[in-house]
Amino acid sequence: MLFTLNPIDIAEGYGEGILPLADAKAHLRILHDDEDAKIEFCRDAAIQAVERYANVRLERTAGIVARFADFGPQMRMGIGPAATVEVTGISYVGSDGAPVLMDEGSWRLDVLGGLIPALNAAWPTSYGPVTVTFTAGYQASNRPSSLVMAARMMLVQMFESWDVMLAGEASIDAPKGFRFLCDQVRMPVV
Repeated sequence: MLFTLNPIDIAEGYGEGILPLADAKAHLRILHDDEDAKIEFCRDAAIQAVERYANVRLERTAGIVARFADFGPQMRMGIGPAATVEVTGISYVGSDGAPVLMDEGSWRLDVLGGLIPALNAAWPTSYGPVTVTFTAGYQASNRPSSLVMAARMMLVQMFESWDVMLAGEASIDAPKGFRFLCDQVRMPVV
């Protein structure tokens, strides 16, 4: 089933909660403050690279929106981790063309994070797209260290390649080990 995951707004300070500037500077072995803005930019880009590759959010994020063509058996949010997905609302287009908001409790998630009707219920007939609003992401207490390490590796790669990338002389690849670290928890897209 095809779906669209709306772009996710990154909250102010999002990267700081995952990899604080002081930790990023220590990892880069930088003692001065002259390049803080550059480090923060690279850190945030590195975190986004990990999240996009692994299809997870490294910080609990509310208000994520996915749109599906219709109700069906393959309604997966496409971002996780699956165990953290909490659906907060579902709406669809009714027979009169107006949006209909489903009652909370008329859906549930299976063990893989797929959206299914509540027990002894069925999906309603939809005449247009189905919009699902949800929350997903790790909390600091259960964030995999492998993903934080992958972000640190990507931070170094981006920081050291800064001038070359800005000049358009080269692109960068993921550092060796990046995929290995991310693949341990990567949420497959089906």
